[in-house]
Amino acid sequence: MPNTKSSQLKLCFLLFVVIVSAGSVLNMEPIPQDTNYHLFADTGNQFGVANVNDVISNAGFIVAGMIGLRRIRHWTWSSENNLWRFFFFSIILVGIGSAYYHLQPSNATLVWDRLPMALGFASMTACICGERLGTKIGQSLFLPLTVGGVFSVIYWWTTEQAGVGDLRFYILVQYLSILLILIVLLLYPKPWRQNKFYWLLLSSYIVAKIFELNDAEVFILTHQIISGHTLKHLMAAAGIVLFRPTARAATDSNHNRTIIS
Repeated sequence: MPNTKSSQLKLCFLLFVVIVSAGSVLNMEPIPQDTNYHLFADTGNQFGVANVNDVISNAGFIVAGMIGLRRIRHWTWSSENNLWRFFFFSIILVGIGSAYYHLQPSNATLVWDRLPMALGFASMTACICGERLGTKIGQSLFLPLTVGGVFSVIYWWTTEQAGVGDLRFYILVQYLSILLILIVLLLYPKPWRQNKFYWLLLSSYIVAKIFELNDAEVFILTHQIISGHTLKHLMAAAGIVLFRPTARAATDSNHNRTIIS
């Protein structure tokens, strides 16, 4: 039987993290989009394609999303499994949106990069919460998280247009999602055979962010062969290619129960 007290403590801790994170971000001053964000180290032009390496490296996301959908094609069409289908489809959209953005980096094109990313973070959070905390919780979180993710991008774009750009909600969506996933994996572990793919995915994201933050430095170190931002795309896509989520069998008589423990 589940340890009720332990379950309550875990849920209270998760709620505490959400409240503190949201409160900390919302107490900040509005954060406008830094225009230097659009200045990438590798601006090479080949075959008439601007910023070609940052553009074509997004093919990795499209391939990763397709591999993910193919990998789960035989899964039963249950509500929880369909959340994973949504996640992998959103990864395909990330590849398309990011490629479009890198063709002509600007706030106007960045919207189409961030929208699918927000969907990806939101759906992944719902999926993992559904697996570890219970199917009903994952299903209940999916809609508010995805709507919140879309809202965060629209809010940023609207405020940017008004001259008072504010990225706080989008920052909250992205980084709180990663933090919650990390905590859920620690509080609700599975056997290593299953857990390793989740840690691999999380690790690939962290390494990808490091490459992103050191875009120019990596470009210089590689003698202008490849930039940190290009490697960010490839590393993040590789983590998704290697990722194998856990299916929920439709024959499980406890499929719709909450399995917090």
